[in-house]
Amino acid sequence: MNILVIDDEVNIGKVIQIIFEKANNKVDIVQTGKDGLDKIRENLYDIIICDMKLPDISGLDILKKIKKEPFSPPFIMITAYASTKTAVEAMKNGAEDYIIKPFDIDELRIIVQKVYEKRKMEIEYHRLKQDIEKKYSFENIISKNKNMKDIFILIEKVAPLDSTILITGESGTGKDLLAKAIHYRSNRKENPFVSINCASIPDSLLESELFGYRRGAFTGAVSNKNGLFQEANKGTLFLDEIAEMPLSLQAKLLRVIQDKKVRALGDTKEELIDIRIITATNHNLLKEVEEGRFREDLYYRINVINIEVPPLRERRNDIPVLSKHFLDVYNKKTGKKITDIDSNLLELFYNYGWPGNVRELENIIERLVILEDSDILTSKNLPKNFAMSVKKFYDDHEELDFNNFNLTDYLEQVTKSIIQKALRKTRWNKKKAAELLGISYRSFRYYFNKYNS
Repeated sequence: MNILVIDDEVNIGKVIQIIFEKANNKVDIVQTGKDGLDKIRENLYDIIICDMKLPDISGLDILKKIKKEPFSPPFIMITAYASTKTAVEAMKNGAEDYIIKPFDIDELRIIVQKVYEKRKMEIEYHRLKQDIEKKYSFENIISKNKNMKDIFILIEKVAPLDSTILITGESGTGKDLLAKAIHYRSNRKENPFVSINCASIPDSLLESELFGYRRGAFTGAVSNKNGLFQEANKGTLFLDEIAEMPLSLQAKLLRVIQDKKVRALGDTKEELIDIRIITATNHNLLKEVEEGRFREDLYYRINVINIEVPPLRERRNDIPVLSKHFLDVYNKKTGKKITDIDSNLLELFYNYGWPGNVRELENIIERLVILEDSDILTSKNLPKNFAMSVKKFYDDHEELDFNNFNLTDYLEQVTKSIIQKALRKTRWNKKKAAELLGISYRSFRYYFNKYNS
């Protein structure tokens, strides 16, 4: 470790230097506060050991100055005055510990080691936190699709707020990634992101998971347990597959959102919580409301902001970039050096329906990387069901009657049909239809006028 000693008593500095340099540490010594501050500006120290009383400025003033800087090194105060007041003041201003002159060498060793271990844990936590934030940044949610980029813009706007958000889209489209991206762009990013899949837990256990319980609340409750609402306090709770939540629990969730209070099972008092709630579903919640499976009042509470994630088949221009991204990921995981993706494989990918969306694409790439024995990713190891699905696409086109066939006329018929489908899907909103097709509004108007004149 790299240690700085600030003490006007030269002998004390020398003793500390000898002790710690014997253990392969580097120790710098200065006798004034000014020289100490200069050293701190010039070097990265793991620990600062500083005397409270110096000839120019006090150790407490040095402590206050360095604690203004982010991620400042830990500070151990040395004092000749064994007063509780001095020690308490140092600790209140950010000192990790203190030691009183004349001090015991073994005691100093123990204090320094304890502080250093804590520092290492803080550095590791900081590194992991940066890795997590980077993982869930937009740079790692790969897309060239305009609709996805519009979603990123919307997230930038709503992330700093506390509004409830409903993310809708098919399974495998990455709704959980977007929820995490929202959290790590919010003011709550320093606090927990807690996630639960409402479909993966039996109804009888879901309530206790969310609300927690007190000892004796039911058979098997042998101790108190906090629920996920409490675990997520000051942070974000992500309720995935919210449509699978039973109606009785939906009523309790509604009260939590309205009152910001929870009551554990078996408890007599409520507890205030401060959380942001993000929900997601692959169901049509309005249809669930109409059919009586989802509460209408809860629907409007969780749907303050709606983010609809398009399926992969509606953003096929993402397939090549996602494929390359997953190739890089699984090259690293498997130690392989596959340099490229065969164009025939990309064509098969482009013509496949992707019912499992991005998650299915990732799984296919993982399989192909594991089984590939050349430096180009090919289609030879595709699963049979995948190949049959793509074959059906080609069979549909092979059934064309090529007698008096005109490719231009055929493509125009296909284009006209696609334009009509896009208009119906967007309720004849031309701008939205153009966005859905990934073309400019000007190009869309050209096609619209051509086929509706």
